[in-house]
Amino acid sequence: MDGDERGGTSGGCMVLAGILKKLLLGRAFTTEHGRIRLFGMMDWILIPAMALAKDIQMIGEKNGEEFLYELGYEGGKEGANELIKYMGLKPRAGWVTQKAILSLLEFIGYGKPEFLVAKVGEDGHHHLVFHVKNNPVVEHAARMYGARSKVCSWFMGIYAAHGEMELGIRNARLKENRCICRGSPYCEWETKW
Repeated sequence: MDGDERGGTSGGCMVLAGILKKLLLGRAFTTEHGRIRLFGMMDWILIPAMALAKDIQMIGEKNGEEFLYELGYEGGKEGANELIKYMGLKPRAGWVTQKAILSLLEFIGYGKPEFLVAKVGEDGHHHLVFHVKNNPVVEHAARMYGARSKVCSWFMGIYAAHGEMELGIRNARLKENRCICRGSPYCEWETKW
């Protein structure tokens, strides 16, 4: 898995997003007794993006961005475990599993990642730089809170956990180089170890 992969996830993500849409239309997502279920096994919910942005911001204002990051990380880790289990994916299986999860995260509104640098060694050492666009929660946070927004910390934790679970990277610690909430057209996140 060593080496640079620039923009290589775009076509794969489009294909997987199409597969996920077919799953939706093919009833992989169903409603049972008022519950949304994936493959009849995994419970899902829908929540308005603006409401989620307000909730995350409130938690961040009370507890700090480090707390939000860790909250996102723990939630991302649990979510990754469930997705791996119910989608039949292999943990730390690399880019194929990661592309499937990234497509699902995009499908549910967590943004569309585009990798600029993607180096992952067999030992978990890595350097990743990627842009995230089209995250409606972050977009609402940008409009409501601007540069005071703390929302990205939560999403960075989620993405770090998924990177560890699906790519096998170790010691992921995303930092934000650019942010939609500070006027950039995308959020740019990076981790290196």
